[in-house]
Parts: sequence; structure tokens; C-alpha cells
Amino acid sequence: MSGARSPRVQALLTAAVAVIADEGLRGLTHRAVDKRAKVPAGSTSYYFRTRQALFAGVVAFIAEQEVAEIEAATVAEELAEAPRVRQVADRFAGVLAHWLGPQRDRTRARLEIILLTARHPEGELGAELLRVRENFVRQAQLLATALGSPNPEEGGRTVVAFAEGLTYDGVTRPGPDTTDRAALREMLEKVLLTLAT
Repeated sequence: MSGARSPRVQALLTAAVAVIADEGLRGLTHRAVDKRAKVPAGSTSYYFRTRQALFAGVVAFIAEQEVAEIEAATVAEELAEAPRVRQVADRFAGVLAHWLGPQRDRTRARLEIILLTARHPEGELGAELLRVRENFVRQAQLLATALGSPNPEEGGRTVVAFAEGLTYDGVTRPGPDTTDRAALREMLEKVLLTLAT
């Protein structure tokens, strides 16, 4: 779907993500996105007629990008070869370093949306991002299986919970280790080692 978007729509959604990251969801308005994207007033509302449509566009945009990144880091054919713990940790660390470095705004926006979703569990608000998390869990479970975990279902959830903790910590308390792939790999490696024993 992301490939079908025009460059203008991609730019508007990128700007919308930045607005959410800086101002929270309350700051997400057509006018704010126009200003952030440096486009004429009314440009965002031309493509997204309502605020809800704009919000849905942002959710889909974030979900598509993160699913692609998770799947690229956990290719099924490569998992069949039982990757070593360090290789697996490095791949996960690469994703986290990307989320906490060049895609920090997107990560902050995702966390904002997920928190809002948690406050409104009765609706579909942000459900697409929750499906991204479940995709992440499935991929982690495949990794746990490849590493010889006796309980890959629980192992995969443990890995994702740890990765989410690192993500939250990196967004709320950024420090020198936040985007350091080697430091992230070392932490993830310790968790993954517990799965392989």
C-alpha cells in the first residue's frame, strides 16, 4: 500500500508523524500538518478530508513501515538455518537502533497512539498497530524456535517485551546507548541466551 502513495501524501504523513511526536495526538490537525510539511494551507485536508481520516492514514503509514522492517530482520528462510544468538541479537538491535535513531519521531508517535488505544479498548482505534505488535511476537517466536527454545511461544513474547522496554526507555530517557547497535545487541544477546539453553 505504501508504494501506491504519491510523494506528496508520503510527505504529509511524515509531517503528521512529526506533529504527533512533538505535540501529542491533540496537536494533530490539518493546519499543523500543512505547516510542518511547508505546503499551502488546505493541502492536508485535500487528501484527508477529516481528522479521523488523517489519523487512520498515519496509523496505516506507521504500521506498514514497521511490519516491513520487522519482517526484513526475521526472514523465515534464514531462520531455518538456526542462526546464532549473536546474529539474531544483532538483527533485532538493528531494528531498535533504527526505531530510536532516524525513526525516533515515528516511534514516539506509535507509543502515543498505542497509549490512546489502551484507554479506548472498545474501539478499533490503533488496532492496526496492535496487529504490528502481534506480527513482531510471531517473528520473535520463530526466532526462539530457531534458537532451540523449549517454549518458543513464551520465549518470543519475552523477547518482544524486552525490546519494547528498551524502546520505551530509549524514547523517554535517551542516552548514549539508545541508538548504539552494539550496546543494544549486547543487551538483547543476554535475553536470547536464556532462550537457547
